[in-house]
Amino acid sequence: MAVVEDFLERYNARDWDALARCFSPDGFHRIGPFGDTIDSSAEYVSFLARIVPTLGDTYELDLVRVIYCDQFATAELIERFEVDGELRTTPEVIIYDLDAEGLITSMHLYVQRHNEVPPAGGRDAMGHRD
Repeated sequence: MAVVEDFLERYNARDWDALARCFSPDGFHRIGPFGDTIDSSAEYVSFLARIVPTLGDTYELDLVRVIYCDQFATAELIERFEVDGELRTTPEVIIYDLDAEGLITSMHLYVQRHNEVPPAGGRDAMGHRD
């Protein structure tokens, strides 16, 4: 079972047709980092095909590690992209639910926000930054 690795390889290659084959035909649900939802794999692939090319040629998701357990997987990733010529990295985690064949049925994205200060408590609500 390597659907997460397949997903990332196809995502980074911008091979949307191949990426679509990572998803279960029996349904799909994605919750994004802003609480946004997409309720079909076709809609999600269309969304990615529209958005990812706007993020620049250096944009990619790098796998740090993936853990498979029964019918889900958790992947720790680094999102890399440029803003005004500066390379930025954003750590994130995606939790994937998988069907009996090992295809993705849902995704939940979680992002660390390194360049922000918590709205409640400000810097006093934070530990130190490495």
